[in-house]
Amino acid sequence: MSQQIDLPWGEETLRVKVPASWRLWGRLEPKKLDGAPDPNEACAAALREPICAAPIAERDLSCASVVVVTDDHTRPTPVAGFLPAVLESLAAAGVADDRIEILLATGVHRPSRDDEAASKLGPEIAGRLRWRCHDAYDRASLVDVGTTSRGTRVLYNRALAEADLIVCVGAIEPHLLLGFGGGLKMLLPGCAGSETIGTNHMQGVDSDNFDFVGTPASPMRLDLEEAAGLLRKEIFIVNVIMNEDFQPARFFCGDPVEAHRAGVALSREVAANAVPEQADVVLTNSYPMDEDLRQSAKCLGNALYACRPGGVMMGCVRCVGGLGEMPIPKVTLPYPLLRLVVRLIGKKRVLPLVERVKKGEPVEEVFVGHFGLQMLRRNHLALFSEILPAETGRKMGLARVYNDLDAMVRWVAAHAPRRASVWVFPHGGVTYAHHGA
Repeated sequence: MSQQIDLPWGEETLRVKVPASWRLWGRLEPKKLDGAPDPNEACAAALREPICAAPIAERDLSCASVVVVTDDHTRPTPVAGFLPAVLESLAAAGVADDRIEILLATGVHRPSRDDEAASKLGPEIAGRLRWRCHDAYDRASLVDVGTTSRGTRVLYNRALAEADLIVCVGAIEPHLLLGFGGGLKMLLPGCAGSETIGTNHMQGVDSDNFDFVGTPASPMRLDLEEAAGLLRKEIFIVNVIMNEDFQPARFFCGDPVEAHRAGVALSREVAANAVPEQADVVLTNSYPMDEDLRQSAKCLGNALYACRPGGVMMGCVRCVGGLGEMPIPKVTLPYPLLRLVVRLIGKKRVLPLVERVKKGEPVEEVFVGHFGLQMLRRNHLALFSEILPAETGRKMGLARVYNDLDAMVRWVAAHAPRRASVWVFPHGGVTYAHHGA
């Protein structure tokens, strides 16, 4: 006998059959938030009343050069639906098209293709305005603006240093390292050098608190906000909060810190789920962050604190783009042995192990390795995907990976109590758990 749990899966439904003896404590969902009937008009309204900043449209920017920074193809933010409002406000301030450049904040991702940029910006805007992708590895295109108090040497795209006004366009949503995305994240990691990105990411490498989801001012967030100040440029943000279906719902515009914090307050209200007791098993789903493994696997970190230490995390990760840019280690240990090793050495020795194994590799790979191993040390990890290659789990070592949903459930059942308690996160890509213990 079994019981069925339905999860959103693209335009379809994924039906997960679990043992009848499991005790389903509940589905932890984001709070309902109505999508804006007209996202462009909703954005325009927020631009008319920005937070702690003067409206762009009421300024004289006729001689100004402007860089508009947007997130890239790996993020589902529907920028094309409200970017016209941003450009209209610039035009009202006297900014001609030839004084605007759009910079796609790719960070260390691959460059967006022409079709991906057209989808992100809208075909008309992509064809009318200059746009390009940031290149974190092109030293000639970067400028050194100083070092933060936390030791991050800050190299930014030269276009930012040469602009009179920087407008950051993105979304506020739960983030494993930053607590929440959005704000000045468009600049770091979005438009910074690879060395800067790696060092900033390492601010979140803490053996006791490696998962900062839901933390308004994480070490990485504070470091990147300080880094943005080193530019000594005016920065204006246009941030959207989306509902569980990733429809634009509310806009927060203005000062890059104050407007961001106002948006974070709403995002916490929508996305946070208090967990009165941690369960034996957590079933979490990547929806709507389904782009690739790096994005989809975030649902595990988002729901981590709903699971008791030693319990089992099982994630349904759609991974439309497959592995994407997730680094696969050259050599790894089999899952049971790798978990045994990290449990034996303890949490404080995980980072030295990763640094030794990944010596000479990019710093961001050290971060990914550390985060993954700390999760593995705390919990069993299992993933289901219809798209990932069957050998993914063997190559990664960090999780058991299945193409067969029933096979994953059987493996989880073998590692959980017969009457396991279960929390379910149907929208694990945009909601998170917090537990007081």
